[in-house]
Amino acid sequence: MPDERIVYGAGCTWWDSIDKAGKAAPSRSGHRLPGCPHCGGLLYELDNERLWWAGVDGFAARTGNAGYRNMIEWSRGKCFKNVSDMKAAYDQEQKWEHTCPDCESRN
Repeated sequence: MPDERIVYGAGCTWWDSIDKAGKAAPSRSGHRLPGCPHCGGLLYELDNERLWWAGVDGFAARTGNAGYRNMIEWSRGKCFKNVSDMKAAYDQEQKWEHTCPDCESRN
């Protein structure tokens, strides 16, 4: 049975399936916990992706942020220090995608 856990950063915005996790810095005992593969930060976990998306969708509904899920989908596997940095990168990429010369021919 495949491991369906989703892990996400305790101190960063990274999230993905457990098999994509890296390792945190070794503890004094030498043990290494799963960590963000980019910054090495510790991770929280959920049992499966269904629970992850239920939380994302619930937050979007509570806050009235219709674009939140799209940003979270985009952010999978990306590490940012905080949500503000993630949103700035997301907004910049979306702006670039919508102002590129090819956009006129696609619309």
